[in-house]
Amino acid sequence: MTKSGETTKTVKGEDKYNIRAIERALSVLDAFSRERRKLSLDELTKLTGLSKPTVFRILSTLQSQKFVLLDKNDGRYRLGSVFLTLASSVLGSLSLGTITRPHLIALRNTAQASVLLGALLDDHLVYLDKTEGRGPVRLANDLGWRRDPSNYGMLGMTLMAYLEPSETERLLDEFPLAPYTRKSMTDRELFLQRLDEIRRLGYALEFEEAIDGVWGVAAPVWNSAGEVVAAVGAALPMSVCSEERIAETINHVTACAGDISSELGHRG
Repeated sequence: MTKSGETTKTVKGEDKYNIRAIERALSVLDAFSRERRKLSLDELTKLTGLSKPTVFRILSTLQSQKFVLLDKNDGRYRLGSVFLTLASSVLGSLSLGTITRPHLIALRNTAQASVLLGALLDDHLVYLDKTEGRGPVRLANDLGWRRDPSNYGMLGMTLMAYLEPSETERLLDEFPLAPYTRKSMTDRELFLQRLDEIRRLGYALEFEEAIDGVWGVAAPVWNSAGEVVAAVGAALPMSVCSEERIAETINHVTACAGDISSELGHRG
């Protein structure tokens, strides 16, 4: 066999054992979208054109590595939080990171507060970005990794306020309200009323409900499809809490969220 023939054989071997397998796995992942967030084995088989045993083996492998998760309640699959972890590692080069970073810094300076950007993934609140103010409030460092319950703090409440009611109920079943501080809201009905208020006002305001000595304001970030994709919040110490400061911070945070949403194509 010639040297060129050996090369051809090697490439064919790679295509059979590596490249083709990767392409099939990617086709399964690519079947998920904003409109198809959860898919069954049958639906994935139809969308990919692969055999059901092949799709099942791919899903099993992806599930073992937490790239997909299986909802045992309805037997459907959804993308796992690994994707946000991967995305957060290159956030600065992504459009969302490029868009939000200047606005977060501006909010930090105008509100004189520590600022966070978060999103819901895998039913948890995950932090995408932060910028700390000069005050005593310090934020978690494990961006993309720290996963608080979906209802945690001002960011969690803001994000949950814009979910479908059935999703809200499911998350509250999975993560019952917990007393993080003495002022945390643990009554489910009152919490649901709180979410209604957040939707009505367009922002969440909380005082020492997540962390003692800290108050804050959060507002939703919308995309071009009219979906809430993130929440931005400003955290300040109780030592600077006054009616005037609260009103100013609400204006700063909602303006920041609105500016980011506009750059993402939202026209609401």
